[in-house]
Amino acid sequence: MSSLPINALDMATLVATRTLEKYAADYYPRRSQLTLNFRGDIAEKHQYDKITPLSQAQCHGGREVVIEGLSKKTGNTGHYRIECNGWNLIEIVGLWTEPAAPSED
Repeated sequence: MSSLPINALDMATLVATRTLEKYAADYYPRRSQLTLNFRGDIAEKHQYDKITPLSQAQCHGGREVVIEGLSKKTGNTGHYRIECNGWNLIEIVGLWTEPAAPSED
């Protein structure tokens, strides 16, 4: 029996779903007790900052999971994209800026 290949869009949706479930079950309830790290390959770009989660996770476009968090380095709040990795751990994969609303010309 052969399985059908999973395209990139399907994989992104699967990762987003897994991330939402893992964050809601294991991270959000303990948000005041933990910090999230940036994924290893991008951590240096963010000076190895650690982020304290502040909000529930929201899915945008069915593929990006976003939380609001507090930077331990700067003390500023921001929005961060998160993903559940292969070891079933949540990590930050980048900053998120809300897409601009379409203009009404």
